[in-house]
Amino acid sequence: MRILIFLSLVFSALVSTANDFANSPLSIDEMIEKMPIEKQVGQLFIFGFTGSHINHSLKRQLDTLYPGSVIVFGRNIKSLTQIMKLNNEAQKTSLKNTKIPLLIAVDQEGGKVIRIKTSPSLPSARTLALTDNESLVQDAGYVTGQLLSTLGFNMNLAPVVDISNASYTDFLGNRSFSHQKEIVNKMSTAFSKGLIDAGILPTAKHFPGHGGVQTDSHLATPYKQITLTELLFNDLAPYKEMQRNKIPFAIMASHISYPLIDTSKRPATFSSLLLKNVLRNGLGFDGIILTDDIQMDGAKIKNLSVGERAVQAVLAGNDIVMVGWSYRVQKLAVNAVIKAVKSGRISKKRLHSSLRRILQYKMQFYKKNQLSPLKKQLAQIPLKETYGKIFKQVLKKQAPSLSLIGDRVDVYSFSWRFLSSYKKTGKSHLRHLKSFKGWGRSKKADTIVYHLSGSSSEKLLRKAPNNVKSKIVVVNSSSHLRIGDESLYKKVINIHSYHPNLGLFTAQHLLSNKTPVRQPTSLENGI
Repeated sequence: MRILIFLSLVFSALVSTANDFANSPLSIDEMIEKMPIEKQVGQLFIFGFTGSHINHSLKRQLDTLYPGSVIVFGRNIKSLTQIMKLNNEAQKTSLKNTKIPLLIAVDQEGGKVIRIKTSPSLPSARTLALTDNESLVQDAGYVTGQLLSTLGFNMNLAPVVDISNASYTDFLGNRSFSHQKEIVNKMSTAFSKGLIDAGILPTAKHFPGHGGVQTDSHLATPYKQITLTELLFNDLAPYKEMQRNKIPFAIMASHISYPLIDTSKRPATFSSLLLKNVLRNGLGFDGIILTDDIQMDGAKIKNLSVGERAVQAVLAGNDIVMVGWSYRVQKLAVNAVIKAVKSGRISKKRLHSSLRRILQYKMQFYKKNQLSPLKKQLAQIPLKETYGKIFKQVLKKQAPSLSLIGDRVDVYSFSWRFLSSYKKTGKSHLRHLKSFKGWGRSKKADTIVYHLSGSSSEKLLRKAPNNVKSKIVVVNSSSHLRIGDESLYKKVINIHSYHPNLGLFTAQHLLSNKTPVRQPTSLENGI
């Protein structure tokens, strides 16, 4: 009871202060003029932090560096109640210090890149695209946005709009919707619309395009050898589509170098040619541009300190600079930008153009908290229903006419949950792969349903003789390039994400279709 009363008081104070910001009689320019230079510059930064509550580290950031945004990582999240409380307290502290709310961001892409853990969790972008249903993908964006909004977030560092390469496994994997720009265009726009409807600012990344790049920019600077014409025709198509749909969104600049476009070979983060000439002037984008973390190895330009990198990022055209680790480094970055503004190296006009964009979005996306208990709010979000519909739709699209009615079925998986949930629909022989002793046990099976969930199950599958492979229906909840020649198998159902009821959904689909791929023999019918 005490906790509920405390949270209610926190919410009431936060809503009142946030409403003061939204209903301020001051114009954005007047707000900017009333801010001291330190607080103006602070708005240009997004910081990570340690801990799972308002500890000394986070409070020191908010009280002395005045960041306009914070990013929450998995390390900061212990439970849904805890992260809601942390976000609300951070928001309250920022409003007290600056009269301006925070953008509180998180990477909730789906698939493997998930910070808020739910069961089921948001499917990967590749899974969403396989539905071939924009309405369902928009619903996924909406319920995801509802979850984030309920927990106090107002910015999602998603969707990934990079166009992957169909020829090999690149850095993106299932984080990309597709290798076809038309699919990425449709699905990233649909997902973003859902986020917007829930009051969450989407962030398209990684500009200009990480697709086809095998180097991870966390570890080194990737180089992408394409021309400006190729970039405009392919990689930038999703950004143009979101612009055409008049979706408010931010863009994250990547640490990728395009030497055939910008001969300086600087990563896009520090390339005024890419950010100003191509993105601002060429595409007409006037939303927020933010950097990926400038402490990443891909952003380490020779002889440039983190402070100078922050200055160079602002001069190149970024509105918000991400510094994910260490108060000491964050302070160095902020002080370097303050010094550059005071010396005139970064003009007041340049500084204020970024502040206007940031404050305009904060006017639109500041968090209006609900006073009802978290459990009640979460119960109103149809996560299970929406995410379940996505998996069922993917099965329907991937195997529209495959039926196992009348077959003797052996089911293989490393997951007992997959096996037991498959069993709920009828008779089947369950084979846990941890005790796998060869394919001889399935000689009598008409069909083998094989759950491919990772590298271990992949190795066992590849060793299957071809006469066994021809009986296997692969249910692939892992990467899209793991199994080799798909024609060797009875059917490959690529899903690219896991759901606790994936076995059940698979069985329901395969045992509800009335047109089998293979007609049973008369002998089998007799049995």
